[in-house]
Amino acid sequence: MAKEAAAGAVQSVASRQNTQREYETVTILRPDTGKPQIKSLIERVQGVVEKQSGNLIKIDSWGMRVLAYPVAHQRKGIYLYWRYLGGSDMVAEVERNMRLSDRVMRFYSVRVDDDVDPNARPSEIDDELLDAVSEPGPDPDELARQAAEEEAKRIEAEQAAAAAEAAKAEAAKAEESNTEPAEAAPEGN
Repeated sequence: MAKEAAAGAVQSVASRQNTQREYETVTILRPDTGKPQIKSLIERVQGVVEKQSGNLIKIDSWGMRVLAYPVAHQRKGIYLYWRYLGGSDMVAEVERNMRLSDRVMRFYSVRVDDDVDPNARPSEIDDELLDAVSEPGPDPDELARQAAEEEAKRIEAEQAAAAAEAAKAEAAKAEESNTEPAEAAPEGN
């Protein structure tokens, strides 16, 4: 009977023994996705990676961004970046789970490196990071509106200061012209 290959193992003739491939995936979530839904997706992907004997190295939230073109009738999306070690079967399972999620609009996976020693790449993930990553991030339109309001206030303050300085200079000039001594009238004998 043929021996079954271990899940998550690289099954290439060219690959070295006891190594894995490194992959990265960028995921775009719907902009109305909340913290519990993001945490649920992260836990789901972590479960898949662990089940497939992989190693989730890094998760990063790039926050909410405006998309270059509408995707699934949405102008904005929440970006998540994943970096992990495993085999191609694990990537297929991660992508299958993302396809099943109604919160995921798009994802893209890329192989970064071959023959990576899993012990050489420790995971950077802890509970504090997971909590921070599950925050959806601020709305870019709201940030732009706030920046525009602050800029308008700054310009208004500069104009008011310039007007006050001009009024002060004008008052000083008027005061100077009022205090000049009158010319003496010629004495006539």
